[in-house]
Amino acid sequence: MLCGEVLSGLESALRVLKFDVGKEFDVLTVSFDPKETPEIASEKKAEYLKRYGRPGAAVGWHFLTGPPASIDALTKAAGFQYQYDPKSGQFAHATAIMVLTPEGKIAQYYYGIEYAPKDLRLGLIQASENKIGTVVDQVLLYCYHYDPDTGKYGAIISRVLQLAGGATILILGTFLVVMFRLGPAQGHPGAKRVS
Repeated sequence: MLCGEVLSGLESALRVLKFDVGKEFDVLTVSFDPKETPEIASEKKAEYLKRYGRPGAAVGWHFLTGPPASIDALTKAAGFQYQYDPKSGQFAHATAIMVLTPEGKIAQYYYGIEYAPKDLRLGLIQASENKIGTVVDQVLLYCYHYDPDTGKYGAIISRVLQLAGGATILILGTFLVVMFRLGPAQGHPGAKRVS
């Protein structure tokens, strides 16, 4: 029941990103229900690719199933815990997505069923070791830091102040250089020559 909500929240955030699944990054959707088959995964993939609606995403969005031993090994390695509730026939688990580095190490967890596109974008850039993104994104990452307790990025005030101070010095320095070069010797209106 929650898995559909997580996938919908992820797909909604991905649609807002300028990065494309299959081009700048891949998405792995892994089922931990051993009763789910590759056919079910294939149907879900088709559904979410249709909703996502970007060309080339099929090669980068993978829906995976597996036997219990593989599922247990993967979920333990990721630190993801779940429990089957026989009364409801459902799995009890936290709702989260994980961002991985190209080497497969977990860089960040995002909890909940809705994910802020700004945070997801910064997380992907940071996890990619700056292989995707722009110079503006690098400045944002300098000024913002991922807080694992909240699962969001927050401003680092000292770094914001450093950048603002540097920009102020640069602007004032440029202004002074221009003013000294265009001084009275350049024939400004109102400038008097002394003979």
